[in-house]
Amino acid sequence: MEHYLFITRMFDFSQIKVQAAAFYGSIVSLIMSFISDIIGISFFLFGMLIIVMVTDYITGLAASRHEEKVLAKKENRKPYNVFKSKKGLGWVFKLGSYMVFLAISFALQKQIISYGIEFMQWPMKLVHYYILIHIFYWELKSVDENFERLGYQLRILKLADSLFDLIRVKIKKRLD
Repeated sequence: MEHYLFITRMFDFSQIKVQAAAFYGSIVSLIMSFISDIIGISFFLFGMLIIVMVTDYITGLAASRHEEKVLAKKENRKPYNVFKSKKGLGWVFKLGSYMVFLAISFALQKQIISYGIEFMQWPMKLVHYYILIHIFYWELKSVDENFERLGYQLRILKLADSLFDLIRVKIKKRLD
């Protein structure tokens, strides 16, 4: 029975490790329930959005530093060793506004379901996911622009842009 001793240690709430694990577990549980019940997306999608937004912020800082080095070389001066960003930590407010927009979309979806308007459920779900996809598109486009400012031509969304333009032209021709 010695191999089952971990069970008694796991439920011994007097140990600081167990208390810390319980505290962090409750925080993560609260965040996950907020994300799924209020915003209407999975924790994975929320994590991916945070990762893309942090990547956008870091590449923006690197691009501004690269532009400072290029400008200092042109002006024949020593470059500043300071990271500068026009927007700073504005990505936090941007994330908040994205979450509010998704929460409003999800609340409308819940209202439609509660009133029993069944023919509007799928269109509202599609609108909710379109909003999420559009947010990812904006952020990935910003990352692509930052890489272009760094001198890399990754063209992450060039294919998507060209397909969107092609579809828009076709639809416009059909409507005309």
